[in-house]
Amino acid sequence: MSGAPLLEVEDLSVAFETRPGRASAPAVDRLSFAIREGETLALVGESGCGKSTTALALMGLLDTRSTRITATALRFAGTDLLHLPERSWRTLRGGHIGMIFQDPLAALNPVRTIGYQIGEALKLHRGLSGRAARNETLELLRQVGIPEPARRIDDFPHRLSGGMRQRVMIAMALAGQPRLLIADEPTTALDVTIQAQILALLATLQQQTGMALLLITHDLGIVGQLARRVAVMYAGRKIEEQPVAGLFDDPRHPYTQRLLEARPRRDDARLRIAEIPGAVPAPGEGGRGCAFAPRCGLAQATCHEAAPPWQWLGKGGVRCVLASHAAGAATIDRRSDAA
Repeated sequence: MSGAPLLEVEDLSVAFETRPGRASAPAVDRLSFAIREGETLALVGESGCGKSTTALALMGLLDTRSTRITATALRFAGTDLLHLPERSWRTLRGGHIGMIFQDPLAALNPVRTIGYQIGEALKLHRGLSGRAARNETLELLRQVGIPEPARRIDDFPHRLSGGMRQRVMIAMALAGQPRLLIADEPTTALDVTIQAQILALLATLQQQTGMALLLITHDLGIVGQLARRVAVMYAGRKIEEQPVAGLFDDPRHPYTQRLLEARPRRDDARLRIAEIPGAVPAPGEGGRGCAFAPRCGLAQATCHEAAPPWQWLGKGGVRCVLASHAAGAATIDRRSDAA
């Protein structure tokens, strides 16, 4: 793909104040990535690694009174998001950038019908009201595969199944005709069949609309179905990025390797899941070295002493001292230590 990225994130850091005037260690630490028009980037990692915090920062949904957000660059379609006034955020959020939240039941208003809620998004972002808004709501419900939309349009969220509520959330996100859709764990708590339907729906909608997609997930099993590139996060930092095929064929970081091993698989007709011992450290508890070192079976003394720099390797990059011994010349880009 050519041209400037649609979304540019360079050295994004997010820290929360533990008390007035004092912020915690960053929950997101100097994160960099870019997404081009029509592209899908998957942001992958365990719970607590900073993925959802990144999404909320990109949507302008973090409370700036208790959150410190810094970046070298944070731009969408050339617009500086870091210093964007709230009035401009209201236009951008939901209109140019849409988001599907993890829990649709919590995100949807329980005392408003789904038709009313989608209609509000159409009114805010496209100026539609009355019959025009209702007709477009019906079309959106059809587009996302809601059966009998004329009957369902006046239902309340609690009357819908989990999969149907997720489809309603997608319809609301599409109401503003976004250029970028952020999908934060869009298949969490759904059974395997419904997961596959939601992922297929997102792929179809992306082809139809040409929107870019930021897929946030802890499940590498769904990444290959949608993503073109994958960025792996751990303890707030990006530790690996590759094209999806390269990541699955040749994962460079031990954490990525363990994530791939942890995918459910059948062995002798039994379902087996390999666990990763330990847990993601809380912000500020990672020590001086590599944050994954305490959980890594390949860790050396140097891994505990200093955080590894970012290295470009072929079409991807990795943050691991062991990767420098991989085949091929590894070029360390000092400017990309925060990549």
